[in-house]
Amino acid sequence: PVSSSLYGSRFLAGGLGGSVTHQCFYSTSPANKHQRKYWCKIAANGRCYTIISSRSSPWGEYRGRVALGDVPQNGTFSVTMTGLRSSDSGTYRCGIGSTNDGLYVSLNLTVLADAPVPRPTQLIRGELHGSVTVLCPSGDTQSDQKRFWCKVGRSSCTLAASSDGYVGRRYQGRIVITPQDASGAFKVLINDLKKEDSGLYLCGTHGLRGQDGPQEVVLQVATASALPRRPKFLSGTVGGSLSFQCHHDPKGTYEKKYLCRWKGGSCPVLLDLQGFVLESYRGRLRVSGSDPEHGSYTVLLRQLREEDSGWYWCGARSGPSELTAPLKLLVHKG
Repeated sequence: PVSSSLYGSRFLAGGLGGSVTHQCFYSTSPANKHQRKYWCKIAANGRCYTIISSRSSPWGEYRGRVALGDVPQNGTFSVTMTGLRSSDSGTYRCGIGSTNDGLYVSLNLTVLADAPVPRPTQLIRGELHGSVTVLCPSGDTQSDQKRFWCKVGRSSCTLAASSDGYVGRRYQGRIVITPQDASGAFKVLINDLKKEDSGLYLCGTHGLRGQDGPQEVVLQVATASALPRRPKFLSGTVGGSLSFQCHHDPKGTYEKKYLCRWKGGSCPVLLDLQGFVLESYRGRLRVSGSDPEHGSYTVLLRQLREEDSGWYWCGARSGPSELTAPLKLLVHKG
């Protein structure tokens, strides 16, 4: 059977005489890899007529103007249409299966006199219980406008988190939107990945359109994960101590390993392995041991207070990407 996950843009715009490329992302199950891939256009009678498929060439007015490329090992296939005409505007499907009614994504193509060149969709792969780093270009360096991350549904984009401190219920403790860098770009960090996190997302800055508009991101979470489920909840008593381990890839090279305190979609660093400790934690928080061979270090928090309760992240930065994992501390009165 065909696996039920297929993602792609819902809207495409191209210029008259120009070209568009649409990418479809599918889970790399054996069935999906070998199935027919197709691109069809919805006619007035509601039927979807094949323009091209992995098993047939384009016909009629599309001959020589449409190409389909499938890369099964990556789980992507793309369709390129060139020499765009006004009559190419309409609703299309990219899909997988022996008929044009099985597994598909519907999208609208609009052909305009001059259309902006869109950014290509980013494909991010993660593992169950693991973490991902999404790079969101912005192009906007001056603005203090809200940065956002939302999940595309059938008719709208549901906000998951934004830089004003909003975090959706399902993302509590496991998403961070970083401050912008000098170019206006920012990162979205997500951890404790779940199967239902797979999907099509938009990240961007409110109020920006066109070239600086939102970035489309397809997130695929592989369910066959080698990552262990580590305990996420730790409890201690006021005045007592708690020690916990942070893990990273022993084969990885990291410029910075750190512990941060998660709150409302941001995570200020409390301590790092270069010796930094946030002033308000000095004397209470330290790295009590390190085992680089097995990819772990131990953090000790002493003189526990009730206000220490909450989410913390272990992090390890390698270039632009960050490996992160959440922990929740529960501190109760003795």
